[in-house]
Amino acid sequence: MNMIFRPSPSKQFFHTLVGMSPADRYECKETKENFIPLTRDDVGYLLQSETNSERNIFLGHAEIYAALDSRRAEIHYGYNSPAQQLIRNLFGEKTWDEFDAKYRDIALYREQVVLMYDDECEQTGKRLPFSEKVLGPKLKEYTRTINSKLVNDAAQEGRADSVSDVKIYKRPTAKTFKRWHDRYHACDMDVMALLPRHHGPGSKLFAFNPRAIAFAHDQARAYLDRSRPKKADVYRRYLAALNKKNETLAAHLRLEKVSRKKFEAMISNFDAFHVVASRYGEKYAIKKFMAIRRSFTIVAPGQRIEMDFVNVDLVSLLVETGIWNVLPPDIQEKIPRVRIYFGAAIDVATRYIVAFKASLNPNGAAAVAVIRMIMSDKRHLSTYVGAQTPWIAKLRPKFIAHDNGSEFIAKRTQNVLRLAKIEANRPPAGQPAFRPFIERLFHTIGLLVAPYFDGRTFHNVIEKGDYDPQKHASLLVEELIKVFILAICDIYHNKPHEGLGGNTPHNAWVDACKEYEVDFPPGAQEMLHIFGHTTQRRVSPYGVTVMGITYDDPELHRLRRKHGEADVLVKFDPECAAHVSFKSDKGWFVARNTVGLDDDVTFAEWITARNELRAHYETAAEQGIKIMYEAINRLRATGEAASLRAGLSPRIPTAADFLKWEKELFGGWTAVASDDAPSLHHVAPAFDDPLRIGEVMNRPDLFGHDRMEEPADVQTDNDDDEDFADFHGVTSNFAQYDEDY
Repeated sequence: MNMIFRPSPSKQFFHTLVGMSPADRYECKETKENFIPLTRDDVGYLLQSETNSERNIFLGHAEIYAALDSRRAEIHYGYNSPAQQLIRNLFGEKTWDEFDAKYRDIALYREQVVLMYDDECEQTGKRLPFSEKVLGPKLKEYTRTINSKLVNDAAQEGRADSVSDVKIYKRPTAKTFKRWHDRYHACDMDVMALLPRHHGPGSKLFAFNPRAIAFAHDQARAYLDRSRPKKADVYRRYLAALNKKNETLAAHLRLEKVSRKKFEAMISNFDAFHVVASRYGEKYAIKKFMAIRRSFTIVAPGQRIEMDFVNVDLVSLLVETGIWNVLPPDIQEKIPRVRIYFGAAIDVATRYIVAFKASLNPNGAAAVAVIRMIMSDKRHLSTYVGAQTPWIAKLRPKFIAHDNGSEFIAKRTQNVLRLAKIEANRPPAGQPAFRPFIERLFHTIGLLVAPYFDGRTFHNVIEKGDYDPQKHASLLVEELIKVFILAICDIYHNKPHEGLGGNTPHNAWVDACKEYEVDFPPGAQEMLHIFGHTTQRRVSPYGVTVMGITYDDPELHRLRRKHGEADVLVKFDPECAAHVSFKSDKGWFVARNTVGLDDDVTFAEWITARNELRAHYETAAEQGIKIMYEAINRLRATGEAASLRAGLSPRIPTAADFLKWEKELFGGWTAVASDDAPSLHHVAPAFDDPLRIGEVMNRPDLFGHDRMEEPADVQTDNDDDEDFADFHGVTSNFAQYDEDY
């Protein structure tokens, strides 16, 4: 007999305590002003205008969160930090992906050399001197290792009868390497700095005049500087400052001199993490001390996110979760024997699931989709599946831990992490500790959910028509994902967790967001910059056109007057069709659409609406935005738009997919503005969702009471994912949380 699960009451979520510091920029889009956060208290932040130091404003925490959530404001983290200011002084406003690939490869090679040096210093417990005699053989070894890996990778990617050009790097001199090392750490371990262009505790102090010790201690803090002065230099500065200070004091008030030995003992007694963070940057300090993980408690949301893909057999998953037993025989017979991959991300501090995606082929696009989901609002997903507890997690992670799977080391994934300024860590091969363990999560929530569903939950998959194993698997995974999302929101997040001392992940998240500052996700334009797909478009008198939508900006007209109708690089974001970015000789600019397209429209809706219109000959040639808005409203009224926006399909579109659809569906068709365009409806929950319409047996109060009509068909995507490197079996380890589930 199955016991009905009764969740713990979930706390009401109002807003997150948004984190900011004087190194950040707060951009108010309504007044078009930029502010520097000065101080923070329990009520809110005091901010100062960047252009007028006398203009200060105060914003409450709830007010800031509301402005960010409604896209009336954005936070640019680290914009005013010394590292980012130095980068801008070197390269202006250019971003990483604006540089040629050959320059990026050189910078990545230099970064590998610096990190290999840092790792060896960490292992030996002392810094290797920057001398040719000592460092020369090491640099030769590092370069040989990197070149060997490049050759092996090229051999694996190429064919037996093809020839590949592989760039082989020469080892740098010790002097050149020191310049790379200093630049890299001076810029807070930002790889753009590499683009072409210490000891044990000291002796215990004896008694001194408190004023003399205080003065010496204050002067010793000069050691905590990015210029990384030597202790001897700091001591000489202290002596000079002491003489100058004593000249202004009476004889009986003069300060005693602290010996060099005692002075350096003061420096040695400084907090080791603070010393490394001050001299080399916080990112390097976290990396250095991550091996001593117990010394640093993970308490804040986003402080450490652990992400992984797990490879499972679809039939085995249904069997092990108990869902197989409630499926009718006709559905069991049609389930294909295919392997699917579930990607998930968990916040270590609260055990809250911040992302959950499925893929039939885990490639870079799948990993990027998980990263984007971490930073996206997911409340529409919990509404879509009928969950009573909203999926409230969204933030910009400070640190992501992942394994060495091909989906994580793909260039697309690594570029997204760099552009989003997210620190990531890959443990060495053979050391899978501290990575998420997803299988136990599946088994736990699967056993809780299975008793409430019968075979009709998945029956609409059978009604799709002709049997196609791959399409059938994709549709079945969509239904399975709905079940798991409901279980994550209403069961797992509300289930007392041993790792939280009996608290629930939902309540732990709500409490932590009130107590600790959280980095807010990027705004729409930064999301476009991070996740956009790049292509080329020709500049016309009307701007540039993507998916039949025209985008314009004064900078495009300047380019056309200067270069004629030339091609420009354009980025488009699948999640927002209202704007694109383009590259001119002055950098990247954002161009708005000229047809009055709402910010809420995604390219998935736009493409599906166009596909629907093409099915009717009489409307295929109409170009007014009115006809497209009417089609989108029909999608939203039937719930199909909610299904598209939920993104449950395991077939995750790549840039090549979007360009193929553009060619097939739009061709030379271009939308034009309409004066009588209707207002767009809000995206409503999908009415064909079996979790909302009575396809549940013996469901508890958790899932509601009303029974509605039978489910209708669900739109799916039939195109395969773009193939990347062959992906071998994924091993997933989350052993430290085994007992917690």
